[in-house]
Parts: sequence; structure tokens; C-alpha cells
Amino acid sequence: MLILCSIFIVYRILLIQYGQNGYWKKMSDDLSLITRKVIAERGNIYTYDGRLLSTTLPTFDLYFDTKADGLNKVWDEKIDSLCWMLSLSSKENKSMEAWKSYFMEARSKNNRYLKIAKKLTFEEYKLITSFPIFREGKSRGLIVDQNNTRKRPFGLLAQRTIGYVGQQGNAQIGIEGRFNNELSGENKEILMQRISDNFYMPINENSEFGSKPGLDIYTTIDVNLQDVAEAALLQTLKNSKAHHGCVILSHVKTGAIRAIANLSLKNGEYVEDYNYAIGEANEPGSVIKLASVMALIDEGFCDENTKIDIGNGEITYFDRKMVDNHKGGPEVITLAKAFENSSNVGISKPIFKHFQNDKEKYYEKLEQFHLTKPFGIEIKGEADPLIKKPKEWSGISLPWMSIGYEMKLTPLQILCFYAAVANNGKMMKPYLVSQIKENQKVIENFEPIVLSKQIAKPETIKAAQNMLQMVVDSGTAKRIKSNYQIAGKTGTNLITYKKNWTTQKKYQASFVGYFPAKKPEYACIVVVNDPSVGSYYGSDVAAPVFKKIADRIYTTDIAIHPSLDSISKIRNFSLPSFKGIKKDILEVTKNLEWKSHFGDIKTEWITAVVANNQVVLKPSYFNQKLMPNLKSMSAKDAVFLVESMGLRAELQGRGKILSQSIAPGEKVYKGFIVKLILG
Repeated sequence: MLILCSIFIVYRILLIQYGQNGYWKKMSDDLSLITRKVIAERGNIYTYDGRLLSTTLPTFDLYFDTKADGLNKVWDEKIDSLCWMLSLSSKENKSMEAWKSYFMEARSKNNRYLKIAKKLTFEEYKLITSFPIFREGKSRGLIVDQNNTRKRPFGLLAQRTIGYVGQQGNAQIGIEGRFNNELSGENKEILMQRISDNFYMPINENSEFGSKPGLDIYTTIDVNLQDVAEAALLQTLKNSKAHHGCVILSHVKTGAIRAIANLSLKNGEYVEDYNYAIGEANEPGSVIKLASVMALIDEGFCDENTKIDIGNGEITYFDRKMVDNHKGGPEVITLAKAFENSSNVGISKPIFKHFQNDKEKYYEKLEQFHLTKPFGIEIKGEADPLIKKPKEWSGISLPWMSIGYEMKLTPLQILCFYAAVANNGKMMKPYLVSQIKENQKVIENFEPIVLSKQIAKPETIKAAQNMLQMVVDSGTAKRIKSNYQIAGKTGTNLITYKKNWTTQKKYQASFVGYFPAKKPEYACIVVVNDPSVGSYYGSDVAAPVFKKIADRIYTTDIAIHPSLDSISKIRNFSLPSFKGIKKDILEVTKNLEWKSHFGDIKTEWITAVVANNQVVLKPSYFNQKLMPNLKSMSAKDAVFLVESMGLRAELQGRGKILSQSIAPGEKVYKGFIVKLILG
């Protein structure tokens, strides 16, 4: 009977384990095995010159399976070494004895999910996983849980333009949202086994590999210009206590957007939470007067010198009076002067005279200038311009549209129109992304796109350029006149809106233009909404922001300066002495076409001494055991030299080396720290 019972029990065990088509085994697997998605590493977003705007930084949680199959082979031999290393480097501040007790207790209780450390950086992770036992990976019990966090190295800079993707993908904003598919990569599903109530580990040793990282996006943004634009805008918003404002800076020849800043007042602080530059369409005000005068000139109705009687600066169209903001002066002025001083009467009067019987023609001109349709820029949220068709106009629509009312345009729309004038009539499509790469291999290249080879006749463009320059030289924007020439137009418009069943009023100040006026490189628009302290005119609020940005670019971008040859013809100039790596200095002297004199220099480092407008190159010698004289070196060269000697450099400031903490000629040893002050 005992033998028969035993046979029956074994039979039932085998039946449960392997019979019934594996039913019970399948149920066991379903309870202990799960499929989990491994999220691919998200691609990076870069500036046009390869600096990180948005990246994924991993953090690591480490756990230990004290009952791993291969652990017994090394436990007695290496556990003391592991505990000692952890006591020296772990954030837990445990002694070697405490770590060993921690492990032994867990092992005695069959704890298979023992916490070692959480939220480690990559450097910390690499260090701890090099310790005894841990360095042998899963086979000896190490369990790694990686979490990825999206970071912006430049903080809030261009935050709205870079954008984000919501946790469930329901919010896709900016470049992150528009190129989410490319950035996301390809995820992978892996099989994991439960080893405790709430923890699963991969079954296969290399199962975490196989997901395909996302592609990298290279934008057209220049982070230095972005910083300048945001700082200048922020200061003006604070000074005028404005509600919000925006800046767009673009490259005239290509349409590439170099900076786009948006700031608004939230809970007493200015933050970037909405892209006003492309998403808000308002009545543009006086900046649209450029389109009106170009329509008159392009149709042959007027030229710059056409005389206009503005009377006392007032005119009535049907039952509505239009007035100039600045009255006084002569009653008869030229069209150019009317534009220069932003005369409402001087612009609307010839428009009404020549287009009132052919309103379709005025609308066609706005279409010709690409002001009636959006550009389809890469990121979502571009607002449609609102310009009514002539059949929807009232009797006063035409004159009021000619000075920027009864229509709505985005700052981007206005900027591109002015950039086309700067580009001699060629309109470029604005764009924010230049390349998509995979491991530095170009997958897709975004070339500049020409929307119109000529938005107006060459003589119309030339007249427009002259008038825009006069606005800054002697017109409404003369306060930003500079030693380099700027062309542009101020705008001040009254915006009415309903709030609590009453009509509210606020002002919008703007300035849009380009520089240098003769050979334009950059176009820029500044819009400030609802300034509540001081002036609300575009010339006082928006134009100074433009000037700060233009000044910074002009002082740092040698490409927009006159050649050194032309400067030397005007006055003698002196250049500072400098030192650095030979090939770099020779490259500089060659590209700048400086006269230079040097013999057969064998040293890698040379000193350049400037005398009588000539660069004399001399060899520089460095003793590896003595501190060199780093003064006047660039930070790059100084750090390279110091580190090649086995020293460590700490930098403070920007520019060239002004002073060093270890005096030249002092004896140095590897590992010494030298503090370098730059200026």
C-alpha cells in the first residue's frame, strides 16, 4: 500500500508539473514572469555649434541579490573587501563592520532585494560597480535599475522653444514635442522574473541591451545670443513692469533663428511659459507702415519724395478721426518723412487715395509680401495671421489697416517681412532645426528655403531700405543711433479687450529692424506688451532692447565689422601681445591678413608681439618643472599647457589670463592646483 501510494503521489506531481498541457507551469510563470519595456535613451538637442540644450542624464539604483546562484563561490573570499570599499566611498556613512552585518543579516533571512545605493550619478555608478563581487555583474548578485532624467544644461534659457513632452505624451511642446519620434528612439521589451514581492530582474545577462537610442537634433540657436536676448528683454520688462514680451533674432541670408526669447509675469516673477513670438497674433501697429509705403511705391503711385499734405496731423474717414501721435512741424511732407516720423495721416492718406477703388490690389500686395499665411515653422503653436478679405472690410478698414489696425500678425511674421527687405527682396522661410544626426552621422539636413525670390521690385526694396535707415538716423528711433548703421521701424499700438464686461486698454511697444544697414547680417524684432511704468512708445521701450542685442553682436562677431585694412587707412591701431599654440596663431594671422614676420620656429608654443602694425612671432620655451607665465594666454591654451604638466587648473571669469595663483618660475609638482583669473 505504501509503494502504491508513493507511485500515485509521484504521478500526481509529474502530472501537475508537466501534464494538462503545462497548465500549472504556465500559471506559475504568469505569476513570476513579466514583460517590461526598456525605454531607449532619448536623443540630445544641440545649438548650431554643438553645445547641449537638452540631454538625458541617467541615475542608477543599485540592489544586491544575496541568494544569487554564483555568489557562494566568492562570498567568503571577497565580502570583506567589498564592505571595506563601500565604507570608504558610499553616501551611507557606514563602517566596514556595519556593511558586513547588513549583508550577513540579509543573507541569513534570504533577502533577495537588498538596497545598496540610490540615485547615483554615472561616475558614482562606475566607481561602485568596480568593487569586488559587484564588478562581476548579475552572476554575483548585482542588480542595476537605471532611470533617465531630462536636463537642460543652460537652465531656463530658450525653455519654451526647446519644449517638453508630457509623461503620457499628451503635451508635446517646442522642439522636444515636434521631433518626439526622432528623439525617442526604439524601445525594447524584456522578460523579467520576480525575486521579491515588488522587484523583478532581467532573466538574461544582456537583456537590457537592444533598445535603439534616439536621434540627435541640431538647432539653429546660438546660446550666447539667446542669453543676450533674454537678459536684455528681462531688464526692460522689469523696468517697465510689462506683462510679457518676446524677442526673435534671425540670420538675414538663411532665415535661421539664432535666438527666440519669451517672458511673462507669473506670481511676481518673469518666466518662459508661452511662445508669444510665434503663438500670439496682435494688431501690429506702425511696423506695418513699411508694407503700406512699399505697396504705394511698387504700384508706381508714389516715390520717396511724393508730397503729402498732413494738415494739422488729423484726418477724418467717414465718422472716425485719425490723429498723429506727434503733432507739429510742416503741413506738407514727403512720403519718406511721413514714414520716418511715423505719421498716421501721412501714410493712410495716399493709401486711401490710391487703393479705395481697388481694395483687392492692396490685399494682393499684402499677399505678395507673405503677410497673409503662416510659415509652417517646425514647432507647434504658430498662430495664423488674420487679415480680412476686402469683401469683409468696412469703409474705414483700408486707412486703419494701412497703419496696423484691423489685422493681426505674429512677431515672426513681421520679422520675416523686414528680413526680406534686408535681403534685397528675397524672403527666406524661418527655421529652427538644421540637422538630425545619429552618432555624428547626418541623417537629414535642413537647407534654407526660399519662399520668394523677390517680394517687390528692386527699386521698391531700395527705397524701403533708405527709409528704414532714416528712421534710426533722424526719425522716431534716433535714440538708438550708433557708430554702426541700424535700419528699422518703431511701433506703438493700442490694444482693446473685454474684461469683466468692460472695455480695457493696453499698449504694445515694438521695434523691428536689421543691422548693419549696408550689409545686413541679422534681423531682430522686440515686442513688449502692456508696459505700466514710464513710457509705452516703441522707441522708448522696445528699441533699446534691440540696441543692446545689436551692440553685443557687433562687438563679438568679427564677420560684420569692416576689414582691418579699411580701419588701418582711417587710423593707426594697436593689437595686444599674445601667446599660444603655433598652429592656432598662424591661422589667426593668416585669416585676419595681418603682416607677420617669423623665422623657422621649432617650438610648439610661440609668443606674438605686435609693433608698428606688424606681428612678430617668437618661440616660447617651458620647463616642465617650473610654473610658466600664462598671462595673456587664452583659457583654452592655458588649461591645455597646465594639464600637460600634470597640474590642475581652476578658472574664474572670461577672456584671457590676467593673473595666476602660482607665480611664473616657481617649482611645481604634479597634482598642484593653479587658479587662473581671466578678464
